[in-house]
Amino acid sequence: MASEFDEAIMRITQVVMFENWLRFYFISEEESGKLFIRLPEKAMAQLMARYNAFHGLAERLNNKEIDHQTSINEVCLFVAASAGGRSLSERIISQVFDSSRFQTELQLFSAWVRAHEEKLDERFIEFGDWLKQYELWKQTDEVEAYRKNIISHFARLVPDTTTPQ
Repeated sequence: MASEFDEAIMRITQVVMFENWLRFYFISEEESGKLFIRLPEKAMAQLMARYNAFHGLAERLNNKEIDHQTSINEVCLFVAASAGGRSLSERIISQVFDSSRFQTELQLFSAWVRAHEEKLDERFIEFGDWLKQYELWKQTDEVEAYRKNIISHFARLVPDTTTPQ
């Protein structure tokens, strides 16, 4: 059974991934040059049915001007408020955000999106399928070597004292 910390890393990482997925498929550049998340009613209904744990984040972001800081703020607020339907303590949330394991996961996910951006852009891919494709990618030897390199890099910068023993 996964520890509370492991569960929190998984849940918070999925929130970040979901927000990224929303921006990837539902971002709209307005005439003013500003970027907005625009979710049609049908998409909102499907998100509620398929990804209810993340629906609140979609509601928060829908029709909202989006930039890097807004994305970070909204993810943090959503995590603090719900994190997938189960409450997480502020202590655990803080430990997750500060942990090298979480930072490593974000680095890997970012690398996956960049490496597969063209394929992901060819057609709409459901969020669940994004997660499946990402997990398969992470199982490759090349990615495992990259993961170890990232972990080593973070360990040299700051020893991870936030991960519960």
